[in-house]
Amino acid sequence: TQDIFYFCHIHELMSGRIRLLNEDNSPLVADETPAIETDYYDAKADSFDEACGTFNLTDFQDRPGECPDRFVCTDDSASTELSNFGKCIDAMNCHMMVGMTSN
Repeated sequence: TQDIFYFCHIHELMSGRIRLLNEDNSPLVADETPAIETDYYDAKADSFDEACGTFNLTDFQDRPGECPDRFVCTDDSASTELSNFGKCIDAMNCHMMVGMTSN
């Protein structure tokens, strides 16, 4: 068994790996197979992207005037994990908004 992939022929670089998991959330196959060339996306993941599992979102964390302050609402009681996930989604939504909006 290998991982499966999604691909969008309309949006550049909108593809990714889907890991198949066992009932205990462990990967069905330990190795990420098939392998993807390390330069597939022609991008390097920094610590923010690494945490989000993305590429090229770091520059979209804070874009006053281009994007809302946030898309995902979390309150002070949210766990760090949930808060960080919200930041990833906020940056992703901002990236899409900047890339798909025209004046």
